[in-house]
Amino acid sequence: MSRSTRMSGIVLFAFCFNSFCFAQLNIEEIVKQRIEEKNIPGFAFIVAKNGKILKEGYYGVANLELNVPITEKSVFAIASMSKTFTATAILLMAEEGKLSLYDPVRKYIPEAPASWELITIKQLLTHSSGLVDEWELYSWDKSNKLFLDSQSDSLILNHLFTTELKFRPGTDVRYSCGPFVLGVVIERITGQYYEEYLKKVIFIPLNLNDAYVDHPYKIIPNRVSGYFNHDTTDMNTGVSGIGNGILMAPVAYGRADVGIRTTARDLSKFYDALLTGKLLNENSMNIMFNSPTLDNGNYISTAPGWMIWPMSGNLIAEHSGAFRTGFNSQAYLVPKDNFVIILLTNLHGSLKFTLTQQIAGNYFPELSPISVKTLKTDNWPELTAEHFNFFKSIDSVTLNEKWIHKNYPKSYLSKALKKSIASAESIIFLGEDGVSSKNIKLFGVRIHKLRYYKLIASKELYTAVSLDKDGKIVFVDYPE
Repeated sequence: MSRSTRMSGIVLFAFCFNSFCFAQLNIEEIVKQRIEEKNIPGFAFIVAKNGKILKEGYYGVANLELNVPITEKSVFAIASMSKTFTATAILLMAEEGKLSLYDPVRKYIPEAPASWELITIKQLLTHSSGLVDEWELYSWDKSNKLFLDSQSDSLILNHLFTTELKFRPGTDVRYSCGPFVLGVVIERITGQYYEEYLKKVIFIPLNLNDAYVDHPYKIIPNRVSGYFNHDTTDMNTGVSGIGNGILMAPVAYGRADVGIRTTARDLSKFYDALLTGKLLNENSMNIMFNSPTLDNGNYISTAPGWMIWPMSGNLIAEHSGAFRTGFNSQAYLVPKDNFVIILLTNLHGSLKFTLTQQIAGNYFPELSPISVKTLKTDNWPELTAEHFNFFKSIDSVTLNEKWIHKNYPKSYLSKALKKSIASAESIIFLGEDGVSSKNIKLFGVRIHKLRYYKLIASKELYTAVSLDKDGKIVFVDYPE
């Protein structure tokens, strides 16, 4: 089959960004390819800027058994993207003086163990509390025991109380169930159920008429059914292939870390409100959309409600959601441009971050996956060699200061990710961009150059290195 035959029916756009030129599929084709690759039952997406929808699409079915179509009114479970709603509620409470971000959590949950004495509200928001994610308490693939047995928030809390902290609060990062605990804090302070408080301060003020805190017994109009790719060994379901999502105890559906159901359009309104000050004051917006720090001043990626990633000179706020009840979701924001991408599906494990990158590339060519960039001649192989040595040592406790700027965020990438990068066996230079005229600043440092690399490790990794005027490394992009 010829190349022209293979590409027939697919619309391509050509972009040039400084030294790079590449072809980009249009948004509908990107989505349709993913639906076909993963056999996704239902898919909704929105691309919006300044609160106005630029593109939206609705594909497939909300329920396979009833053949109900996905529409703009389809209400998806957004799983961990719910954390942004909880973070917003906490920041609003801080603005009103109902709590301080530096309050110890035991002020509101006094029955918590002594090991929680140092955990603050801020650390619960930023995943620096030392708590585990409750999903880790049992083998994810083999047991559903915790979420069948735990019929109340108190029972889930008790499991956490008896689990050892992974590190001293404020000294490290580990994605955790901190926002679930914050939901309990909200209820204790306000005397209202989590859902009632969210309705009062977020849903009703923003006219989010299709936003809910989930519960399997509740009647939710246009509720989308969730699906799971079963293996006969997964939690002994005895089902193989696409089937209904995994069942849990009713209380587990609506927890503050995973419990929101809504539509793509309501999510778009919510994110626009966050980006434009319609909900939060300026100080709270700065807290939400900038990298927080550990007690030692090291920057980390886990801001309240978002993962904050500098990418090819742009600051990205993103969060995904994956729920064993049968859903996968992604949100991708460029805050300075009030640009939003929302992807919602009803199949667990059906999305990946590079999908949103591809879509973003239609509007910001520099944000397209590095893997699509055209290979360029390396006119500075000595620097590439130095950077390779840096990558090989990236997981060491002390990095060679001849490579890095003093503001380089040593805690930004996870230990597992740094270990993966350090295992690289070779490096391929892909190109570079001079960006000094763009006034890009990361961690208070002006960026002058971006260099792009492909690392060959156990798998291929693509990343960009941000350099200051002296050639010091200020940041390494989260690799594809």
